[in-house]
Amino acid sequence: MQEIMKEYGPALITVVAIIALIGIVSVIVGDGSNGVIGPAFSRLLQSFFERATAASGMTGV
Repeated sequence: MQEIMKEYGPALITVVAIIALIGIVSVIVGDGSNGVIGPAFSRLLQSFFERATAASGMTGV
């Protein structure tokens, strides 16, 4: 076991850190309806596209 950890320890730590980072980001951002940043980002994009559509004069697209 010690030899396996010596050989693959750094790679395992990297994989665990990446998985933890993905988990933290997904909890913070959420899916657009929950989370901390998700709803604000969703409103920002919706507002941007509404203003861009109004500025371009295109309707019904």
